[in-house]
Amino acid sequence: MNRPVTGLSDLPVQAAKSRLLLTLVVDTSSSMEGERIAELNAALQDWRQQLVEDDVVRRFGEIAMITFGEGHVNLVDLSGDPGQAYVPVSRFDPPPLRAGGVTPMIDGLQYAFTVLADRRQQLRKDGFSLLNRSLVYLITDGVPTDENGYPTNAWRDFAPVIRRQEEGRHLLFFAFGVDGADEFVLRGLAPRAWRLLADARLADVLSLVSTSIEAAAASSVHDMPADQAYDIVNEQMDRHARMREFLEGKA
Repeated sequence: MNRPVTGLSDLPVQAAKSRLLLTLVVDTSSSMEGERIAELNAALQDWRQQLVEDDVVRRFGEIAMITFGEGHVNLVDLSGDPGQAYVPVSRFDPPPLRAGGVTPMIDGLQYAFTVLADRRQQLRKDGFSLLNRSLVYLITDGVPTDENGYPTNAWRDFAPVIRRQEEGRHLLFFAFGVDGADEFVLRGLAPRAWRLLADARLADVLSLVSTSIEAAAASSVHDMPADQAYDIVNEQMDRHARMREFLEGKA
């Protein structure tokens, strides 16, 4: 593990009877080998500081990370306890990820939803409320495959599972693709919250994740239907993207 982030993350986190669950589902298949996995690892380390700079996320947030590709589907150990999927955001310190293998995207998503459901159930059992919808983020540079590496349409069967969770106001689901991702799959999995960021750095993708978390965690969004919540989050992400383009001289 790397050394803990200094600064805001060193401040005591106020005990709270509510939790905001964040779940990253990250592609680590063979297409991520080389410079791209190195870029992802560096981006994740920088992103830690962005998370703890948001007071709401730092106080209430818990995060888990699932990878698909190298080793098939893996729950990334963020805590030193293999049985603990989620850790407080202030303790988020991902180990270096490795890339390889095929792209079992749907297996990864199914596992992520199971892990999330288990954590929600445990929190309720322990007396914690979930005022905010849980937030799930898919980050990929490829297309879903079966265990033999052949493209699969299994995502079509999983998309209705996501819609039911959205309609029940349990979560919001975002699908971010970088160069190599399939727009059709992204759109099918997250029709209201997909982005194909072909030329973006992974650090920019994670910065966009931070922006969406900030918007989705706002108290005004809690009780909205999913479509309205996505409208607000998308507006904030669009504003963030325009500002980034301006600062980079692209606007």
